[in-house]
Amino acid sequence: MQPGAEALVEESSREFRVATRTYRDPEIFQRELDAIFSRGWVFLGHESEVANPGDFKSTRIGSQPIILTRDDNGEINAFYNACPHRGTTLCRSERGNVKAFVCPYHSWTFRTSGELIGISDRSRYPDDFPMDDKRLHRIGALANHHGLVFGSISADVPSFADYLGAGARHLELWAGRALGGRYRAGTPHRYLYRGNWKFQAENVLDGYHANSVHGSAYRTIRQFPQRFPGTDKSRAITGVRKEGETCGYPNGHGMLGAGAALETGNVPEEVKLRYRASLVERNGEDVAREIMNNRHLLIFPNVCLMDNNIRVIQPIAHDLTEIYSYPMLIDEAEEPINAARLADVQARVGSAGVVNLDDIEIFNSNQTAISAPGLEWITLSRGLGKEEVLPSGERIGAHSDETPQRAFWRAWQQRMVAAEAA
Repeated sequence: MQPGAEALVEESSREFRVATRTYRDPEIFQRELDAIFSRGWVFLGHESEVANPGDFKSTRIGSQPIILTRDDNGEINAFYNACPHRGTTLCRSERGNVKAFVCPYHSWTFRTSGELIGISDRSRYPDDFPMDDKRLHRIGALANHHGLVFGSISADVPSFADYLGAGARHLELWAGRALGGRYRAGTPHRYLYRGNWKFQAENVLDGYHANSVHGSAYRTIRQFPQRFPGTDKSRAITGVRKEGETCGYPNGHGMLGAGAALETGNVPEEVKLRYRASLVERNGEDVAREIMNNRHLLIFPNVCLMDNNIRVIQPIAHDLTEIYSYPMLIDEAEEPINAARLADVQARVGSAGVVNLDDIEIFNSNQTAISAPGLEWITLSRGLGKEEVLPSGERIGAHSDETPQRAFWRAWQQRMVAAEAA
């Protein structure tokens, strides 16, 4: 009998370690889909992806296909992407706009609000055949926070505000960059890597690896700035930062803060000054300074709000992961700022970005090395015992500490153990 999750993460005053089976075991992966993805809040999309009535987006919660749609009343809905007639995948397009959803198998037709409105050859059914219960099935819970839409298959989840907890502060700062307006999601960069999904969840908050992994990429950006016109040169810094911090939260969320003032790449100085002046006018000097700091915020389990983009981590198998990286544009910003945001994502962290390719290679290498059980444990002990621990349970470490990774694994273990006991 395989050990439960209680035995897969070990913490003492000396070391925090994780069993490598958590990355390479298909059975553990299947248990994650239930315990981590099916029983909690998962990111579905940004409201701008379904901006107009009839807009839809196909997405997933773990392995469960989901349709996110805006109905004729302007409400956002999330349904299982399955026709209640014979279980066929109802919507096979990734995104689009429709008057109604028509099942490709037998042409049953549904409103974008989910009601069944048409059955082909209706006369062959009983006259009193019930239709009300044949609507599209809603997921258990839905929340929209600053345009970020989260859903849960289970209705038995805490409110999304309670789930965010103290991590909400960083989300508010991220939202503040939109100058009091709204973000708009661009077309995502989409790619696969041959490795476990948790490698990416850990890495987006890892301030320790930059010099080792990205040194060559950063030197290239600095040496050939004309080839990277939208890339923020302040990010092209190697070495372990002395400034900045990491944060870890009880529900598994984490933050990596660089502590460097926000730059916007190849943007005229007068545009930058107007942008910053607007942030100060709306928020005050102190809060504006925090807003302008670079940060990555991971909302457990699989979405990271980065400086110019949202990165969504979709698990496919224990050794296969799909990534969606959405450039985030600001409706109220001047065009050079949005142009620089697009260029930065493309050149630096997109599917062919010079920084992103380094990480993908590391994830592939990780999976190759631990595919056989020769290495039983990895360690996440940097900064252990050196963190500031607040009454809320928030832990604050140095920029290169593995504070957020430990928070992720504590929540992972808690959720897995709870599912095993249920």
